[in-house]
Amino acid sequence: MSELYRDPSLYDLEYDAQIDDVMHYVRLAGEFGAPVLELGCGNGRITLPLARAGHLVHGVDIEPRMLADLHRKLEQESNAVARRVTVAQHDFREAVSGSRFPLIILPFNAIHHCTSHREVMALFDGVRHALADGGRFALDMYLPDPTLYSRDPEQRFEPRDFVDPRDGQRIRSWESGRYEPLTQVHTVRYIYRREDGSEYDASIHLRMFYPQEFRALLDWAGFEIVAEAGDFHGAPIQADSLKWVLVMRARG
Repeated sequence: MSELYRDPSLYDLEYDAQIDDVMHYVRLAGEFGAPVLELGCGNGRITLPLARAGHLVHGVDIEPRMLADLHRKLEQESNAVARRVTVAQHDFREAVSGSRFPLIILPFNAIHHCTSHREVMALFDGVRHALADGGRFALDMYLPDPTLYSRDPEQRFEPRDFVDPRDGQRIRSWESGRYEPLTQVHTVRYIYRREDGSEYDASIHLRMFYPQEFRALLDWAGFEIVAEAGDFHGAPIQADSLKWVLVMRARG
């Protein structure tokens, strides 16, 4: 699905400090119950806190290296936590489970991996079949950012510094990006330069959705929004919001 997910250690360096969305999904699990179906579970950034909070979680992801790293992390957890987690290697853009879940989550902007309307509708159809009666479907997504898309694609932005826990080397990371208006796909390139001068880069392709477009897709798929916000703390969505946090239910 993306080169970014082929090195779980670099992924953790980039995102382990992000916790607002983790607490949001843990709260939803407490409200709507378990088991939770987590689509795009990766190597467990949200899966593990859900399990530590006492919730059963079934995680689905297409990238075997991320799932292998999740299994490694589960081996470091208590038996009680590890027993609450099951995982399957699967593309969440297809039908995902024969079971029914009171809460299905698609966290951390994973909806943007659906690069066509057909993939979005296939995802929604799979969610409808896996959602228990009265259940909730929750996701978060970026909103289009014209300022970001106007950047020079040949320049590097947002420098960050990490220490690689595997060998102690310092790593500097940058981003660059290119936006294609006709496809609404934003390709983000992550560049990593190590102390020894070597560089590694990974790209991720994100289909962006405009709010009215996404509302129409939800309506066609038979979902209605029951809660929405511009961040994970419940702030109202505004014209300049760059984040959209949604909780939905299936009509009928």
